[in-house]
Amino acid sequence: MERIGVPTARHQSFTDSQAASAYIREQGAPIVVKASGLAAGKGAVVCHSVDQALAAAHDMLDEGTLGGAGHHIVVEEYMTGEEASLFAICDGEHFITLTPAQDHKPIYDGDKGPNTGGMGAYAPAPAMTPALVRETEERIIRPVLAEMRRLGTPYQGVLYCGLMCTESGVKVVEFNARFGDPECQILMPLLKTDLVDVLTAACDGRLDQVQVECAPEAAVCVVMASDGYPQFYEKGFEIRGLEAFADRDDLVVFHAGTAQRDGRVITDGGRVLGVTATDADIQAAVAKAYSAVDQIAFDNAYCRRDIAYRALGRA
Repeated sequence: MERIGVPTARHQSFTDSQAASAYIREQGAPIVVKASGLAAGKGAVVCHSVDQALAAAHDMLDEGTLGGAGHHIVVEEYMTGEEASLFAICDGEHFITLTPAQDHKPIYDGDKGPNTGGMGAYAPAPAMTPALVRETEERIIRPVLAEMRRLGTPYQGVLYCGLMCTESGVKVVEFNARFGDPECQILMPLLKTDLVDVLTAACDGRLDQVQVECAPEAAVCVVMASDGYPQFYEKGFEIRGLEAFADRDDLVVFHAGTAQRDGRVITDGGRVLGVTATDADIQAAVAKAYSAVDQIAFDNAYCRRDIAYRALGRA
């Protein structure tokens, strides 16, 4: 991104904790410490003090709290603005983008507490206006794909663009080579074109010949988690109420941390279910999703109660 001028945060990479600590002290706080490897969505620590950042770097590099994912870290500028996700399906040269979405990473309402793998999501995200989508396509996605072709490694697949909408424009927070979780749970119900046709065209290098249509509706996913996640939590509790949504087209309950035992569905992870509703607008989809959440029960169930609060605040 630095080489080709794609906007992102100022940053430095480190494998040595002393060098990382010196850089953190020089930059000050707030600052972000990230594991360079995959850490199940928990590898980015937003640090509001220098001491917190020093501790995060020490934990990853010296204590190995994230295993191999944290042997190499990135310390970067804390960007202010509103986060959003834009997904591009790419065939190596051409690409199409899906409905812009917004995830909710922190565990508690109001985006408080530690980051998780995602506590809920919604689309479309009003922060990503049509103008900002075009800006992202032209200043970020297109040059990245062109540079990968130039390097002899053309990219075919899903390019997840994690973005920050700042006062100076859209900047990249991260890329992933996959659909997002829980963003995928809201994007798929909105995709009217057959996904298999889109992915096949991406494999064959003919995305420019495919018309992709997304429904002009809204989708909201609320994650039902085990209380204590993302730290310590209990498993094995029976989940009740799922049968009420078996035949609904406008409600899908995605299973994440579940298992079957003696004919019962039980909790088997931190994020247990993704309850996804579609409706005419965000407000209606939020109401429908939470109505469904309130009909599902298991011991130690927890969810955020403010999913899509930024969109609702714009209404």
